Order: sequence, then C-alpha cells, then structure tokens
Amino acid sequence: MLALTKKTDYALIALSHLTRHAGTRVSARELARLSHVPLPILTNVLKTLAHAGLVSSERGASGGYSLARSASSISLHELIAVIEGPVHFVQCAPDENGTNRGNCDLEPCCAIRHPAHRVHGRLKEFLESVTLAELVGDPTVTVGVPAVATR
Repeated sequence: MLALTKKTDYALIALSHLTRHAGTRVSARELARLSHVPLPILTNVLKTLAHAGLVSSERGASGGYSLARSASSISLHELIAVIEGPVHFVQCAPDENGTNRGNCDLEPCCAIRHPAHRVHGRLKEFLESVTLAELVGDPTVTVGVPAVATR
C-alpha cells in the first residue's frame, strides 16, 4: 500500500490554511492551534516548506508564514517530493532525471519492471496534475484528470 507520513498530512493542512487565507501571514503557533497539529512538528514542516520555496516566512511580532506562490502552481507531486523525497512506485523506478536507480537485485529477470515503470509514470503525471488549489477546493480551479495513454 502506498502511504504518506504524517508530515505530509501536516504540510497539506498548513498549506490549505495558508491558501484559504492568501495574502495574510499566519504564525506557526496559530496554525498549530487551528489545526491541532503539534507545534514542534509543524514548525519543522514549515521550515522545510520555506526552504523549498513553497511558503515564505517573516520574523517579528507581525511575522508568520504565507504562501510563496499561488496555490494553483503548487502540485501534489512537488509537495510530496519536498516532504517525503522523490516518489517511487517501485524501487527500480527512474529518478527525477529519468535515469534508472538500479538498486534491485531482481531487475535483470523481473517480469513486472516495464509495466511498473509505466504505472510509476502515470502516478507521477497524476500527482503533477493535482494542485494545492484543487485540493483545497478553490472554485476558480477546474478539476480534471489527465488523459491516460494506454500501451
């Protein structure tokens, strides 16, 4: 089963709140209070998101966090990669540069290698097509599933 960690859940919660309150800064403490996410974990997640350029932070009494980019320009794939690392459906799936990671002993005789790589590609395409705005339910965003080519 594919599953993401709680950190990704917390990142989605924080980003959805920041999306709904675009143009304003929200402190980590306020985000933690509103979302019931533990402050120390949320602070680490927000630092990671800021380092990746998804949120911006400002220190001081009127500081806090806000989206660094529009919610429609942040894909689910990008968010997952920032928090979890590269998305891989199977161990031998190509990395972000398209090169084979080659860390599976069964690769030379694997019967599902090529079909699994196709599924990996389709999963990546899907995750890239889903935006933060769509997840949050921004009514200005058209929800759509990309066409999937069959082979």
